[in-house]
This record gives sequence, C-alpha cells and structure tokens, in this order.
Amino acid sequence: MGMRKVAVVGAGMTKFMRRAQETGKELSWQAARMALESCEMTLDDIQAVCLGTAPDAFDSIHLKGEYLSDGAGAWGKPYMRSYVGGGTGVFAPIQGWYHVASGLFDAVLVVCEEKMSSFYPHAQGAFLTIFDHTTERPLKPNLLWIFAMEMN
Repeated sequence: MGMRKVAVVGAGMTKFMRRAQETGKELSWQAARMALESCEMTLDDIQAVCLGTAPDAFDSIHLKGEYLSDGAGAWGKPYMRSYVGGGTGVFAPIQGWYHVASGLFDAVLVVCEEKMSSFYPHAQGAFLTIFDHTTERPLKPNLLWIFAMEMN
C-alpha cells in the first residue's frame, strides 16, 4: 500500500490589523468560511478540524481550543488543538496533512487564530521574566532574542 495523496484545496485569511473588533471566535469563522468558499466546500464536507492557536494565557481565555472550536467549524466534529511556540502557523497544516494521510479523515479544515491585542498586559511581558534580571532584562529582550539564542 502506497502513501495516500493529500492536497490543500482552499485557503482563507482575515485582514491583519492592530486591534480587530471581532472576537477570536469570529475571526476564526471568517477565515474558515473564506477557505471553504475558495474551494466550493461546506462544513458538511469537513470531517475534522485542526486548530492552531497560541497558549491560553496569551489571550487570557482558559480552554481556548474549546472556546474557538465552534467558531473554527468544529461543532459536532472531532478537533485537535495545537500550539508550537512561534511555529503554530507552520505546524497546524502539517497536523492536518497527517490526519488525512493517515486515512482517518478525507477532508480536514485547518484553522489558525491568534488575537493578542485585547489582552492586557501584553503577553510579551511573560517572555521578559525568562531572562536574567541583572544582565539581560535591562536590555529589554524579546522573542527575536530567544530565537537568536536558540540558533547559537
């Protein structure tokens, strides 16, 4: 038995902006709807949803996957939520690919969402606590510093 062929057949993306008025759930549905419309599919054609989103604390919503699942099109469908620090948008489509390639599902909707603008204080503050308080914090490091340090 050979490898099962898998394809991305549609895509949707909401407008990126500093402070969107819509909730994360509404933004998820807008992107999901655009993706479905782009390939002339409906939620009835979808068997499962892979949902990629940042950790709960970043949006101050507990059980964020469950909160977003119906907005992402997973009402009454299996869904899997994932987050990979800084790489969620890359990992989620791979996760969807595995769901289809495994033969478990024929059509999977992949939705990624992150709306950190309404959270106060901003989640960036959490990253500042991982640096040394004497030698590094005065320099006000950010995620780019973390990634650069990981590369060396």
